[in-house]
Amino acid sequence: MKQFFSAFFIMLVQGLFSNVTVYFNYNIFNTLSSKPYLETSLTIAGTSVKFLPVAGGKQASVNISWRILKNGQVVKSSAYNLMSPKVNDTLNLPSFIDNQRFALDNGTYELELSIADNAFPDKKTTHKQQIIIDMKRDNKIRSSEIQALESYSKSATQGPLTKNGYDLVPYNINYYPKNQNALRFYFEAYNIDSVLGKQAKFLYSYYVENSENLRQVASLKGYQKQSAQRLNALLAQFDISFLPSGNYNLVVEVRDSVNKVQAQKKWFFQRQSDAPQLQDELATKDIRTIEDFFNSYQSTDSLKQFVECLWPRSSTKEREWQQVEISKKDPNLLRSYAVEYWKKEAGDSLNPLKIWLTYYKSVQEANALLKCGKQKGYYTDRGRVYLQYGKPDQRNQVNSEPNTYPYEIWQYYRIYDKATGRFFTNKKFVFVNEAIADNCYKLIHSDVRGEIYDERWRFKLVNRSQQSQNIDDTKPASTYGTNVDENFNNPR
Repeated sequence: MKQFFSAFFIMLVQGLFSNVTVYFNYNIFNTLSSKPYLETSLTIAGTSVKFLPVAGGKQASVNISWRILKNGQVVKSSAYNLMSPKVNDTLNLPSFIDNQRFALDNGTYELELSIADNAFPDKKTTHKQQIIIDMKRDNKIRSSEIQALESYSKSATQGPLTKNGYDLVPYNINYYPKNQNALRFYFEAYNIDSVLGKQAKFLYSYYVENSENLRQVASLKGYQKQSAQRLNALLAQFDISFLPSGNYNLVVEVRDSVNKVQAQKKWFFQRQSDAPQLQDELATKDIRTIEDFFNSYQSTDSLKQFVECLWPRSSTKEREWQQVEISKKDPNLLRSYAVEYWKKEAGDSLNPLKIWLTYYKSVQEANALLKCGKQKGYYTDRGRVYLQYGKPDQRNQVNSEPNTYPYEIWQYYRIYDKATGRFFTNKKFVFVNEAIADNCYKLIHSDVRGEIYDERWRFKLVNRSQQSQNIDDTKPASTYGTNVDENFNNPR
Protein backbone atom coordinates (compact mmCIF):
# COMPACT_ATOMS: atom_id res chain seq x y z
CA MET A 1 0.00 0.00 0.00
CA LYS A 2 1.83 3.04 -1.26
CA GLN A 3 0.55 6.11 0.53
CA PHE A 4 3.37 8.58 0.85
CA PHE A 5 6.14 10.38 -0.91
CA SER A 6 4.79 10.05 -4.36
CA ALA A 7 6.80 13.21 -4.87
CA PHE A 8 6.88 15.21 -8.03
CA PHE A 9 8.78 18.18 -9.32
CA ILE A 10 6.68 20.82 -11.13
CA MET A 11 8.49 23.19 -13.44
CA LEU A 12 7.12 25.32 -16.26
CA VAL A 13 9.38 26.56 -19.01
CA GLN A 14 7.44 29.52 -20.48
CA GLY A 15 9.16 32.80 -19.86
CA LEU A 16 11.00 34.56 -17.06
CA PHE A 17 9.33 34.35 -13.62
CA SER A 18 6.55 32.16 -14.98
CA ASN A 19 8.18 28.92 -13.84
CA VAL A 20 6.86 27.76 -10.46
CA THR A 21 9.08 25.13 -8.85
CA VAL A 22 7.06 23.08 -6.38
CA TYR A 23 7.91 20.05 -4.24
CA PHE A 24 4.82 18.05 -3.27
CA ASN A 25 4.42 15.25 -0.72
CA TYR A 26 1.42 13.68 0.89
CA ASN A 27 0.76 11.24 3.71
CA ILE A 28 -2.21 9.41 5.18
CA PHE A 29 -2.68 9.59 8.94
CA ASN A 30 -5.33 8.17 11.24
CA THR A 31 -6.87 9.43 14.47
CA LEU A 32 -7.76 7.75 17.75
CA SER A 33 -11.39 7.78 16.62
CA SER A 34 -10.43 6.01 13.36
CA LYS A 35 -11.14 9.00 11.15
CA PRO A 36 -8.28 9.11 8.64
CA TYR A 37 -7.11 12.24 6.90
CA LEU A 38 -4.96 13.18 3.94
CA GLU A 39 -2.14 15.61 4.71
CA THR A 40 -0.56 17.49 1.81
CA SER A 41 2.70 19.44 1.90
CA LEU A 42 4.00 21.90 -0.66
CA THR A 43 7.29 23.78 -0.80
CA ILE A 44 7.43 26.69 -3.25
CA ALA A 45 10.93 27.67 -4.37
CA GLY A 46 11.25 31.43 -3.79
CA THR A 47 13.50 31.87 -6.81
CA SER A 48 10.76 30.53 -9.12
CA VAL A 49 8.05 33.12 -8.35
CA LYS A 50 7.90 36.86 -8.79
CA PHE A 51 8.18 39.12 -5.73
CA LEU A 52 6.20 42.34 -6.19
CA PRO A 53 6.37 45.58 -4.15
CA VAL A 54 4.07 45.66 -1.11
CA ALA A 55 4.01 47.68 2.09
CA GLY A 56 7.13 46.76 4.02
CA GLY A 57 9.09 45.13 1.20
CA LYS A 58 8.40 42.63 -1.59
CA GLN A 59 6.19 39.58 -1.56
CA ALA A 60 5.13 36.72 -3.84
CA SER A 61 1.66 35.23 -4.10
CA VAL A 62 0.74 31.79 -5.43
CA ASN A 63 -2.79 30.56 -6.14
CA ILE A 64 -3.41 26.96 -5.07
CA SER A 65 -6.50 24.92 -5.92
CA TRP A 66 -7.35 21.41 -4.67
CA ARG A 67 -10.09 19.02 -5.79
CA ILE A 68 -10.57 15.53 -4.39
CA LEU A 69 -12.94 13.25 -6.30
CA LYS A 70 -14.46 9.83 -5.56
CA ASN A 71 -16.18 7.97 -8.38
CA GLY A 72 -16.03 11.17 -10.43
CA GLN A 73 -17.79 13.28 -7.80
CA VAL A 74 -16.04 16.13 -5.95
CA VAL A 75 -15.98 15.35 -2.20
CA LYS A 76 -13.49 18.01 -1.09
CA SER A 77 -12.29 21.23 -2.66
CA SER A 78 -10.28 24.27 -1.63
CA ALA A 79 -8.81 27.34 -3.35
CA TYR A 80 -6.71 30.06 -1.79
CA ASN A 81 -3.68 32.33 -2.18
CA LEU A 82 -0.45 31.37 -0.44
CA MET A 83 1.71 34.37 0.48
CA SER A 84 5.48 34.28 0.82
CA PRO A 85 7.33 36.05 3.64
CA LYS A 86 8.06 39.71 2.97
CA VAL A 87 11.65 40.44 1.94
CA ASN A 88 13.87 43.42 1.27
CA ASP A 89 16.82 41.47 -0.10
CA THR A 90 15.80 40.06 -3.50
CA LEU A 91 19.13 38.24 -3.78
CA ASN A 92 18.03 35.82 -1.04
CA LEU A 93 14.47 34.80 -1.81
CA PRO A 94 13.07 32.33 0.74
CA SER A 95 11.11 29.20 -0.04
CA PHE A 96 7.73 28.92 1.66
CA ILE A 97 5.48 26.00 2.57
CA ASP A 98 1.82 25.06 2.64
CA ASN A 99 0.19 22.29 4.67
CA GLN A 100 -3.41 21.12 4.29
CA ARG A 101 -5.46 18.34 5.88
CA PHE A 102 -8.56 16.72 4.38
CA ALA A 103 -10.71 14.33 6.44
CA LEU A 104 -11.61 11.36 4.20
CA ASP A 105 -13.17 7.95 4.64
CA ASN A 106 -11.46 4.77 3.52
CA GLY A 107 -11.55 4.40 -0.24
CA THR A 108 -9.90 5.37 -3.53
CA TYR A 109 -9.74 9.00 -4.59
CA GLU A 110 -8.43 11.20 -7.38
CA LEU A 111 -6.54 14.29 -6.24
CA GLU A 112 -6.25 17.29 -8.58
CA LEU A 113 -3.83 20.12 -7.83
CA SER A 114 -3.51 23.41 -9.73
CA ILE A 115 -0.83 26.03 -9.02
CA ALA A 116 -0.11 29.43 -10.58
CA ASP A 117 2.02 32.44 -9.73
CA ASN A 118 -0.49 35.29 -9.28
CA ALA A 119 1.91 37.50 -11.24
CA PHE A 120 1.18 35.20 -14.21
CA PRO A 121 -2.36 33.85 -13.52
CA ASP A 122 -2.80 32.35 -16.98
CA LYS A 123 0.17 30.03 -16.59
CA LYS A 124 -1.08 27.15 -14.49
CA THR A 125 0.47 23.83 -13.63
CA THR A 126 -1.79 20.88 -12.84
CA HIS A 127 -1.15 17.49 -11.32
CA LYS A 128 -3.36 14.43 -10.77
CA GLN A 129 -2.70 11.70 -8.23
CA GLN A 130 -4.60 8.61 -7.15
CA ILE A 131 -4.96 8.36 -3.36
CA ILE A 132 -5.81 5.13 -1.55
CA ILE A 133 -6.92 5.32 2.09
CA ASP A 134 -7.07 2.07 4.05
CA MET A 135 -6.97 2.77 7.78
CA LYS A 136 -9.25 0.17 9.33
CA ARG A 137 -9.41 -0.58 13.05
CA ASP A 138 -8.63 -4.31 12.93
CA ASN A 139 -6.08 -6.94 13.94
CA LYS A 140 -3.45 -5.64 11.53
CA ILE A 141 -0.74 -3.04 12.08
CA ARG A 142 -1.31 -0.10 9.77
CA SER A 143 0.80 3.02 9.52
CA SER A 144 1.57 6.30 7.89
CA GLU A 145 4.67 6.48 5.75
CA ILE A 146 7.85 8.13 7.09
CA GLN A 147 7.53 11.91 7.07
CA ALA A 148 10.79 13.81 6.69
CA LEU A 149 10.96 17.03 8.70
CA GLU A 150 12.74 20.34 8.30
CA SER A 151 12.36 20.96 12.04
CA TYR A 152 10.13 20.25 15.01
CA SER A 153 9.36 21.99 18.29
CA LYS A 154 6.98 21.79 21.23
CA SER A 155 3.70 23.40 20.22
CA ALA A 156 2.30 26.25 22.27
CA THR A 157 -1.07 26.18 20.49
CA GLN A 158 -2.81 23.81 18.08
CA GLY A 159 -2.03 24.72 14.46
CA PRO A 160 -1.94 23.24 10.95
CA LEU A 161 1.51 21.71 11.62
CA THR A 162 0.71 20.26 15.04
CA LYS A 163 0.71 16.54 15.82
CA ASN A 164 0.88 14.95 19.27
CA GLY A 165 2.02 18.17 20.95
CA TYR A 166 4.71 19.09 18.39
CA ASP A 167 4.80 21.50 15.46
CA LEU A 168 6.27 19.49 12.58
CA VAL A 169 7.67 21.46 9.64
CA PRO A 170 7.85 19.09 6.62
CA TYR A 171 10.98 18.59 4.51
CA ASN A 172 9.51 18.06 1.07
CA ILE A 173 12.47 16.76 -0.90
CA ASN A 174 14.48 13.58 -0.52
CA TYR A 175 17.88 15.21 -1.08
CA TYR A 176 20.23 16.31 1.71
CA PRO A 177 23.02 18.68 0.58
CA LYS A 178 26.29 19.33 2.41
CA ASN A 179 24.81 22.05 4.61
CA GLN A 180 21.88 19.90 5.80
CA ASN A 181 23.25 17.58 8.48
CA ALA A 182 20.11 16.59 10.40
CA LEU A 183 17.73 13.89 9.20
CA ARG A 184 14.55 14.38 11.22
CA PHE A 185 11.43 12.29 10.78
CA TYR A 186 7.99 11.43 12.11
CA PHE A 187 5.98 8.21 11.87
CA GLU A 188 2.72 6.81 13.21
CA ALA A 189 1.63 3.17 13.60
CA TYR A 190 -1.90 2.05 14.43
CA ASN A 191 -3.53 -1.05 15.96
CA ILE A 192 -0.36 -2.31 17.66
CA ASP A 193 -2.50 -2.90 20.76
CA SER A 194 -4.83 -5.16 18.72
CA VAL A 195 -1.92 -7.23 17.41
CA LEU A 196 0.40 -7.41 20.44
CA GLY A 197 -2.03 -6.68 23.26
CA LYS A 198 -2.80 -3.41 25.03
CA GLN A 199 0.23 -1.97 26.84
CA ALA A 200 2.45 -4.76 25.47
CA LYS A 201 6.08 -3.69 25.23
CA PHE A 202 7.49 -3.25 21.74
CA LEU A 203 10.43 -1.55 20.07
CA TYR A 204 10.60 1.08 17.37
CA SER A 205 13.85 0.28 15.56
CA TYR A 206 15.08 2.79 12.99
CA TYR A 207 18.22 2.94 10.90
CA VAL A 208 19.80 4.04 7.62
CA GLU A 209 20.80 1.49 4.99
CA ASN A 210 22.55 1.72 1.64
CA SER A 211 19.75 1.50 -0.93
CA GLU A 212 21.88 -0.47 -3.38
CA ASN A 213 23.20 -3.31 -1.19
CA LEU A 214 20.84 -2.87 1.82
CA ARG A 215 23.76 -2.80 4.25
CA GLN A 216 23.03 -0.88 7.42
CA VAL A 217 25.12 2.19 8.23
CA ALA A 218 26.48 1.15 11.61
CA SER A 219 26.55 4.65 13.06
CA LEU A 220 22.96 5.52 12.12
CA LYS A 221 20.62 3.36 14.11
CA GLY A 222 18.42 3.91 17.12
CA TYR A 223 15.39 2.64 18.94
CA GLN A 224 12.57 3.67 21.24
CA LYS A 225 10.75 1.40 23.67
CA GLN A 226 7.00 1.98 23.81
CA SER A 227 3.81 0.36 25.11
CA ALA A 228 1.25 -0.73 22.53
CA GLN A 229 -1.56 1.77 22.03
CA ARG A 230 -4.20 2.44 19.44
CA LEU A 231 -1.80 5.05 18.00
CA ASN A 232 1.95 5.03 18.59
CA ALA A 233 4.01 7.96 17.30
CA LEU A 234 7.74 8.09 16.65
CA LEU A 235 9.68 11.37 16.45
CA ALA A 236 13.44 11.03 16.01
CA GLN A 237 16.48 12.36 14.20
CA PHE A 238 19.97 11.41 13.03
CA ASP A 239 23.13 13.47 12.69
CA ILE A 240 24.23 12.71 9.11
CA SER A 241 27.27 15.00 9.02
CA PHE A 242 29.49 11.92 8.72
CA LEU A 243 27.28 10.13 6.15
CA PRO A 244 29.07 9.90 2.78
CA SER A 245 27.47 10.86 -0.53
CA GLY A 246 25.18 8.17 -1.89
CA ASN A 247 21.69 6.69 -2.07
CA TYR A 248 20.10 5.46 1.15
CA ASN A 249 16.90 4.23 2.76
CA LEU A 250 15.61 5.38 6.12
CA VAL A 251 13.96 2.32 7.68
CA VAL A 252 11.47 2.18 10.56
CA GLU A 253 10.45 -1.16 12.07
CA VAL A 254 8.00 -2.28 14.74
CA ARG A 255 9.56 -5.18 16.68
CA ASP A 256 7.74 -7.24 19.29
CA SER A 257 9.06 -8.54 22.63
CA VAL A 258 10.94 -11.41 20.92
CA ASN A 259 12.48 -8.99 18.39
CA LYS A 260 10.30 -10.16 15.50
CA VAL A 261 9.60 -7.49 12.86
CA GLN A 262 5.84 -6.89 12.82
CA ALA A 263 5.86 -3.94 10.40
CA GLN A 264 8.40 -2.04 8.32
CA LYS A 265 8.49 1.14 6.22
CA LYS A 266 11.29 2.59 4.09
CA TRP A 267 11.95 6.06 2.69
CA PHE A 268 14.55 6.69 -0.03
CA PHE A 269 16.84 9.72 0.11
CA GLN A 270 20.06 11.00 -1.46
CA ARG A 271 23.01 12.53 0.35
CA GLN A 272 25.78 14.84 -0.88
CA SER A 273 28.68 15.15 1.55
CA ASP A 274 32.42 15.56 1.98
CA ALA A 275 32.43 12.76 4.56
CA PRO A 276 34.70 9.81 3.73
CA GLN A 277 33.31 6.68 2.16
CA LEU A 278 32.69 3.69 4.36
CA GLN A 279 35.54 1.23 4.77
CA ASP A 280 34.24 -1.35 2.28
CA GLU A 281 33.94 1.35 -0.39
CA LEU A 282 37.42 2.86 -0.06
CA ALA A 283 38.95 0.46 -2.57
CA THR A 284 36.93 2.06 -5.35
CA LYS A 285 38.63 5.36 -4.58
CA ASP A 286 42.14 3.87 -4.53
CA ILE A 287 42.70 4.75 -0.88
CA ARG A 288 45.32 2.31 0.40
CA THR A 289 47.32 4.25 2.96
CA ILE A 290 46.68 6.66 5.79
CA GLU A 291 48.22 9.41 3.63
CA ASP A 292 45.78 8.62 0.80
CA PHE A 293 42.84 8.94 3.16
CA PHE A 294 43.65 12.34 4.66
CA ASN A 295 45.07 13.73 1.40
CA SER A 296 41.70 13.07 -0.22
CA TYR A 297 40.18 15.77 2.02
CA GLN A 298 40.65 19.44 1.28
CA SER A 299 37.93 20.78 3.57
CA THR A 300 39.32 22.39 6.71
CA ASP A 301 36.08 21.60 8.57
CA SER A 302 36.38 17.88 7.82
CA LEU A 303 40.06 17.75 8.81
CA LYS A 304 39.30 19.72 11.96
CA GLN A 305 36.70 17.13 12.99
CA PHE A 306 39.13 14.29 12.26
CA VAL A 307 41.51 15.82 14.81
CA GLU A 308 38.79 16.84 17.29
CA CYS A 309 37.43 13.30 17.51
CA LEU A 310 40.78 12.07 18.86
CA TRP A 311 40.13 13.85 22.16
CA PRO A 312 38.52 10.88 24.06
CA ARG A 313 41.46 8.53 23.41
CA SER A 314 44.27 11.05 23.85
CA SER A 315 46.53 11.89 26.76
CA THR A 316 46.58 15.34 28.34
CA LYS A 317 49.67 16.29 26.34
CA GLU A 318 48.13 15.06 23.09
CA ARG A 319 44.97 17.05 23.75
CA GLU A 320 47.02 20.21 24.21
CA TRP A 321 48.75 19.65 20.87
CA GLN A 322 45.40 18.98 19.19
CA GLN A 323 43.96 22.25 20.45
CA VAL A 324 46.97 24.12 19.07
CA GLU A 325 46.66 22.49 15.64
CA ILE A 326 42.91 23.07 15.49
CA SER A 327 43.26 26.75 16.42
CA LYS A 328 45.62 27.33 13.47
CA LYS A 329 42.94 26.16 10.99
CA ASP A 330 45.64 25.13 8.53
CA PRO A 331 44.48 22.09 6.50
CA ASN A 332 48.06 20.99 5.81
CA LEU A 333 48.96 21.02 9.50
CA LEU A 334 45.74 19.21 10.46
CA ARG A 335 46.35 16.60 7.79
CA SER A 336 49.95 16.12 8.85
CA TYR A 337 49.00 15.82 12.52
CA ALA A 338 46.35 13.17 11.81
CA VAL A 339 48.70 11.09 9.66
CA GLU A 340 51.48 11.15 12.25
CA TYR A 341 49.07 10.41 15.10
CA TRP A 342 47.84 7.19 13.51
CA LYS A 343 51.29 6.11 12.37
CA LYS A 344 52.45 6.46 15.95
CA GLU A 345 49.43 4.50 17.18
CA ALA A 346 50.09 1.70 14.69
CA GLY A 347 53.78 1.35 15.48
CA ASP A 348 55.62 -1.26 13.43
CA SER A 349 53.06 -4.03 13.59
CA LEU A 350 49.65 -2.48 12.78
CA ASN A 351 48.11 -0.85 9.71
CA PRO A 352 47.43 2.83 10.56
CA LEU A 353 44.65 3.13 7.97
CA LYS A 354 42.86 0.10 9.35
CA ILE A 355 42.95 1.19 13.00
CA TRP A 356 41.88 4.74 12.03
CA LEU A 357 38.88 3.41 10.08
CA THR A 358 37.93 1.16 12.97
CA TYR A 359 38.05 4.10 15.35
CA TYR A 360 36.29 6.37 12.88
CA LYS A 361 33.39 3.92 12.66
CA SER A 362 33.03 4.19 16.45
CA VAL A 363 33.10 8.00 16.14
CA GLN A 364 30.22 7.84 13.67
CA GLU A 365 28.29 5.66 16.08
CA ALA A 366 28.93 8.04 18.98
CA ASN A 367 27.87 11.05 16.92
CA ALA A 368 24.66 9.35 15.84
CA LEU A 369 23.61 7.78 19.14
CA LEU A 370 25.28 9.70 21.95
CA LYS A 371 25.23 13.37 21.03
CA CYS A 372 23.81 16.15 23.19
CA GLY A 373 21.81 18.71 21.21
CA LYS A 374 24.23 20.17 18.67
CA GLN A 375 27.26 18.90 20.56
CA LYS A 376 29.08 16.11 18.74
CA GLY A 377 28.96 12.70 20.35
CA TYR A 378 32.71 12.57 20.95
CA TYR A 379 32.47 15.61 23.23
CA THR A 380 29.64 14.21 25.40
CA ASP A 381 30.19 12.15 28.55
CA ARG A 382 28.69 9.00 27.04
CA GLY A 383 30.54 9.50 23.75
CA ARG A 384 33.84 10.07 25.52
CA VAL A 385 33.46 6.87 27.56
CA TYR A 386 32.37 4.93 24.45
CA LEU A 387 35.42 6.04 22.47
CA GLN A 388 37.89 5.81 25.35
CA TYR A 389 36.88 2.39 26.65
CA GLY A 390 34.92 0.89 23.76
CA LYS A 391 31.40 -0.45 23.48
CA PRO A 392 30.04 -1.58 26.88
CA ASP A 393 29.30 -5.27 27.41
CA GLN A 394 26.00 -4.32 29.06
CA ARG A 395 24.07 -1.09 28.56
CA ASN A 396 20.97 -0.71 30.72
CA GLN A 397 18.78 2.20 29.54
CA VAL A 398 16.04 3.25 31.95
CA ASN A 399 13.81 5.89 30.38
CA SER A 400 10.57 5.77 32.36
CA GLU A 401 11.14 4.53 35.88
CA PRO A 402 8.92 6.17 38.54
CA ASN A 403 10.56 8.94 40.59
CA THR A 404 13.85 9.01 38.66
CA TYR A 405 15.28 10.94 35.76
CA PRO A 406 16.14 8.85 32.68
CA TYR A 407 19.45 7.11 33.35
CA GLU A 408 21.86 4.57 31.91
CA ILE A 409 24.22 2.07 33.53
CA TRP A 410 27.10 0.71 31.47
CA GLN A 411 29.11 -2.34 32.50
CA TYR A 412 32.48 -3.45 31.12
CA TYR A 413 33.75 -6.95 31.84
CA ARG A 414 37.33 -6.00 30.88
CA ILE A 415 38.58 -2.73 29.45
CA TYR A 416 41.84 -1.07 28.55
CA ASP A 417 42.28 2.66 28.91
CA LYS A 418 44.76 3.85 26.31
CA ALA A 419 45.02 7.27 27.98
CA THR A 420 46.24 5.79 31.28
CA GLY A 421 47.69 2.49 30.03
CA ARG A 422 45.67 0.43 32.55
CA PHE A 423 43.42 -2.64 32.34
CA PHE A 424 40.22 -2.82 34.41
CA THR A 425 37.69 -5.60 35.05
CA ASN A 426 33.97 -5.45 35.92
CA LYS A 427 33.66 -1.67 35.91
CA LYS A 428 30.53 0.45 35.65
CA PHE A 429 29.46 3.95 34.63
CA VAL A 430 26.24 5.75 35.61
CA PHE A 431 24.79 8.54 33.44
CA VAL A 432 21.71 10.69 34.11
CA ASN A 433 19.60 12.95 31.86
CA GLU A 434 18.18 15.70 34.06
CA ALA A 435 17.05 17.83 31.09
CA ILE A 436 15.17 14.87 29.54
CA ALA A 437 14.25 16.67 26.29
CA ASP A 438 17.79 17.15 24.96
CA ASN A 439 19.03 13.57 25.33
CA CYS A 440 22.02 14.96 27.23
CA TYR A 441 23.40 12.44 29.71
CA LYS A 442 25.97 13.42 32.33
CA LEU A 443 28.38 10.98 33.97
CA ILE A 444 27.70 11.03 37.73
CA HIS A 445 29.56 7.96 38.98
CA SER A 446 32.06 5.29 38.00
CA ASP A 447 34.27 2.82 39.85
CA VAL A 448 37.06 3.20 37.25
CA ARG A 449 40.16 4.85 38.70
CA GLY A 450 40.49 8.42 37.45
CA GLU A 451 36.75 8.80 36.73
CA ILE A 452 34.10 10.57 38.81
CA TYR A 453 33.35 8.60 41.98
CA ASP A 454 30.37 9.58 44.14
CA GLU A 455 28.91 7.33 46.85
CA ARG A 456 25.75 9.49 46.83
CA TRP A 457 25.18 9.12 43.09
CA ARG A 458 21.71 7.60 43.59
CA PHE A 459 20.45 10.95 44.92
CA LYS A 460 21.31 12.51 41.55
CA LEU A 461 18.81 10.22 39.87
CA VAL A 462 15.83 11.43 41.91
CA ASN A 463 14.06 14.76 42.31
CA ARG A 464 14.70 17.32 45.01
CA SER A 465 11.91 16.08 47.30
CA GLN A 466 13.89 12.89 47.94
CA GLN A 467 17.19 14.53 48.80
CA SER A 468 18.82 13.99 52.21
CA GLN A 469 20.79 16.59 54.12
CA ASN A 470 22.73 13.86 55.93
CA ILE A 471 25.98 13.47 54.03
CA ASP A 472 26.35 9.92 55.35
CA ASP A 473 23.20 8.81 53.52
CA THR A 474 24.07 7.13 50.24
CA LYS A 475 20.61 5.95 49.18
CA PRO A 476 17.24 7.74 48.88
CA ALA A 477 14.22 6.15 50.51
CA SER A 478 12.82 3.27 48.49
CA THR A 479 9.79 4.11 46.34
CA TYR A 480 7.38 1.95 44.37
CA GLY A 481 8.64 0.88 40.93
CA THR A 482 12.20 2.09 41.41
CA ASN A 483 14.87 -0.53 40.65
CA VAL A 484 18.09 1.48 40.73
CA ASP A 485 20.08 -0.98 42.86
CA GLU A 486 18.99 -4.00 40.84
CA ASN A 487 19.81 -2.23 37.59
CA PHE A 488 23.25 -1.27 38.90
CA ASN A 489 24.10 -4.68 40.32
CA ASN A 490 22.81 -6.62 37.32
CA PRO A 491 22.89 -4.42 34.19
CA ARG A 492 21.22 -6.04 31.19
